[in-house]
Amino acid sequence: MSDIFISIRNQNGNAMTSVEGVAFIAILRQDGTVIDRQTVSLRYAEAQFADLPLAEYTAVAFHESVNPPEATQKVTLAADEILQVRFIYLEPERQLLRIFVQRYPFDMGSF
Repeated sequence: MSDIFISIRNQNGNAMTSVEGVAFIAILRQDGTVIDRQTVSLRYAEAQFADLPLAEYTAVAFHESVNPPEATQKVTLAADEILQVRFIYLEPERQLLRIFVQRYPFDMGSF
């Protein structure tokens, strides 16, 4: 099984947990169906979706006060990896700048 982390950052790379005191929501969808929905953590502005089967997913960052209110990124989860989907916002304008996807394979040879 593998994990997907969804994180929210500002233009300086700092955790962006909320806007106007309302937290961001991380959503994981598969074939249009919501698999899970979590409020990002207050410390790291991340949500972890653990022990997922290998498949195609859509990672979503949602907040009603940013533009766009819902940003999405399609990803394919492979075996034995952690997949990080990072949504970057220009904080003063509350505007989505870009989305980064990084893969971190488990090193199964070191066990």
